[in-house]
Amino acid sequence: MKNSEKSYNQEENKKAEQNGQKHRRRICYFLILILLLSFVTWRVVQKPNPANKTDTATSEEKKAGSTGSSRDLIVATTTSLQDSGLLDVLVPVFEQSTGYKVKVIAVGSGEALEMGKRQAADVLLVHAPELEEKFMAEGYGEKRLEIMSSDFILAGPPADPAGIKAKTFPEAFQLIAAAQQPFISRADNSGTHNLEKRIWREIGLEPHGSWYIEAGQGMGECLLIASEKRAYILSDFPTFYKMSKKGRLELAVLTSDDNYKNIYSVITLKKRGGRLNEAGARAFSDFLVSPATQQLIRDFGQEPGSLTTDKNETEFPGLFKPLRLNSQSRSN
Repeated sequence: MKNSEKSYNQEENKKAEQNGQKHRRRICYFLILILLLSFVTWRVVQKPNPANKTDTATSEEKKAGSTGSSRDLIVATTTSLQDSGLLDVLVPVFEQSTGYKVKVIAVGSGEALEMGKRQAADVLLVHAPELEEKFMAEGYGEKRLEIMSSDFILAGPPADPAGIKAKTFPEAFQLIAAAQQPFISRADNSGTHNLEKRIWREIGLEPHGSWYIEAGQGMGECLLIASEKRAYILSDFPTFYKMSKKGRLELAVLTSDDNYKNIYSVITLKKRGGRLNEAGARAFSDFLVSPATQQLIRDFGQEPGSLTTDKNETEFPGLFKPLRLNSQSRSN
């Protein structure tokens, strides 16, 4: 009897232990499931959205500046002015002479104008005339002043497999597309990208295929990509010049076209609520068109260089041409 009772107790204990193990396993499975669901939810929330990535970044930038001093000034500028080094010369002079502290945000001209619409910047430095005129017509800008110009160039492999040397831009684009030679597009709605799209429209072509590479990067980065891939590229000359001087490019200037000038403008904004350093923006605009600053612009990059191009040196007297030294430029 005792043995039977003992056997029964052992069996019950064994069942209880098995039930306990099953219960613990169920709890473990349940906890693992919760962790997996939590991880998946976190990944979905954290996944970047390309459509609003830049928008979020600039909104955060403006938010950070909203509590700043009235002496803080946010300048949204095209990447070519940053990459060329001109702002490294001009901004310290402005800060020293006015007491403002400048925060430069370098993006494509299209994005700079969008920042202006959101008032995520106080003043804009851009080079996309068609977009700028639309911006002003829509009532976002207070004043637009053309301040300087530079040359656009087509650069590419020194061997020039598409044969674009000394051609006009429309002729060169036709030849590159016909030969399907690698071409790097900024593809970032910058001033340079908008000019590129304009030329494709003028010749009635819509580029596509493996030879047409949309980089979505700034001017400096795109030049490096073109150099690596032995590709053709439309660029502003100052950025190309600076990077070539540093020995970073295996590209040659193959042609330029006087029908396509690179015009830079400064735009102050109309206040539409929120923070906007209007006084600082006007001071920066006045600084850029002043005779002293126009002289700095004229003299920038005129030191003797080692860059070899197919154009005579006199055709590139300086990297930028000031527009307000000897003649009155248009303003809106």
